[in-house]
Amino acid sequence: MVNTMAIGSVTVRPKALPKRHSARGRVLALITVCVLLAAAGTFGYAAFYNGFGGVVGPQTEIVENGTNRIIKVPAGGNLQAALDRATSGDIIEIQAGASYSGTITLPNKPLTDFVTIRSSAAASLPAGKRVAPAQKSSMAMITAGTLTRPAIATAAGAHHYRFIGIEFGPTTRGMYNIIQIGSGDETNAADLPHHIEFDRIYVHGDPTFGQRRGIAANGRFLSIRNSYISDIKQQGDESSAIGVWSADGPIEIVNNYLEAAGENILFGGAHAPLGLIPGNAVIRDNWMNKPIEWRNVEPKWVVKNLLEVKSGRKIVIQNNLMTNNWQHAQEGNALVFRSASDSGPDSFSEDIEFSGNIVRGSGSAVSITGEEAKGGRRLTIRNNVFEDISSKKWNGRGYFLKPSTWDGMVIENNTVIHDGSITIAWAGPIKGLVFRNNIVFNNAYGFFGDGVGPGKAALARYFPGADIVNNVIIGGEARDYGFRNFYPSPIDPMGFSNPQAHDYRLRPDSRYQKAGIGANLDPRTVGVE
Repeated sequence: MVNTMAIGSVTVRPKALPKRHSARGRVLALITVCVLLAAAGTFGYAAFYNGFGGVVGPQTEIVENGTNRIIKVPAGGNLQAALDRATSGDIIEIQAGASYSGTITLPNKPLTDFVTIRSSAAASLPAGKRVAPAQKSSMAMITAGTLTRPAIATAAGAHHYRFIGIEFGPTTRGMYNIIQIGSGDETNAADLPHHIEFDRIYVHGDPTFGQRRGIAANGRFLSIRNSYISDIKQQGDESSAIGVWSADGPIEIVNNYLEAAGENILFGGAHAPLGLIPGNAVIRDNWMNKPIEWRNVEPKWVVKNLLEVKSGRKIVIQNNLMTNNWQHAQEGNALVFRSASDSGPDSFSEDIEFSGNIVRGSGSAVSITGEEAKGGRRLTIRNNVFEDISSKKWNGRGYFLKPSTWDGMVIENNTVIHDGSITIAWAGPIKGLVFRNNIVFNNAYGFFGDGVGPGKAALARYFPGADIVNNVIIGGEARDYGFRNFYPSPIDPMGFSNPQAHDYRLRPDSRYQKAGIGANLDPRTVGVE
């Protein structure tokens, strides 16, 4: 049975006023007007007119559908009122093509199942498929409409909310966060939001002003999937599509397009009063990109990295495509793994795995440092392709690794096409380095160490006890790195399958393929659908 009613329990429909009124009727009407004016004064005229408590404004329907309810909020309806009344398992359906303005706050209530906020045309957005801006006609839009405020905020401890098929527009002049999960200032773990999911959403900054951050994801059991985040960029300040700094996960960032000038994804970078280390995270199947057109904008958007971990633990970064990064605010590293004091004096980075990814087009490849706070340990970089790492093209330094002061590092089965050093090591030593089965170019300096130069001196000073074995070091020499590696000439054929199509797998007839060297990645399946 389908039962349709207004928010609350009854459907209220306006009645036509009679043409004549008795004196008593006029008195009652005057009293009614006074009550309405008092309510408007108490709650604010705008809030009352737009349907505070579901009293005034476009009618909202509730459709009973088995054990769940579908709350239909039409264009101009009060989405906040619907959220305030929703119970476990409810679906709040907002009109595709309509815009809902004003910060929506997810309330903390005793939910045991998700409240889903979805577009009325969400069924036209296939489950498990990444959305694109061309599909925005199937989405409803939520915007902040108030200076400095996000489109979505959370009450302390809010939980069990899911968004499907929603477009989130920029904040006023691109300030702060479009979606803000958690305040970042929680001092009680019970106040952390949790079990909040975003699926098939479109988040975008302003083409002119940009946006500081797309999603501030400071909570537990968070999921961002199948979504599109773009135009996250700032002039004179950094920006990030997704930022996490005051939560310890778990968090899933899966199958999204993520576009930002500063860092496409940033973990850490601010102190968490609870002392939490961001992590228990899976970052998989995404495309992280900086549009090449941004290089020619004046004044320039602040460009830093494609992914940065300033503090983090138990993070798996897998099967992502990462494109276009150039020297601007920093020296053009695509990836940064570090322990940073701005994340708190007790912060650290540990147990990070970067595997099965393609990094294409960057001034330098990877910066790694555990110099600050509590240091860094146990980093694995395995089975990745780093292509077009070029100082000449992207104004960086063209190196593969810039490491310092780290405990436990495994670098294996990577294919690196670069025009700078293999390493530029500095500060403290890297303990326990395993460097095996990689394809790299020696170029001018190979393994280089600050203050000591290239070759054996660099290995002795910065990589004590390193195991460097079964690599192809193009243009290198055995006198520098031993006889357990291969040293072909730069003009010798490597046997790549199809480098013109970005396919750097070795052909079966390559001697190096038989030795288990290099990455084994099909570029058609990494980070793209």
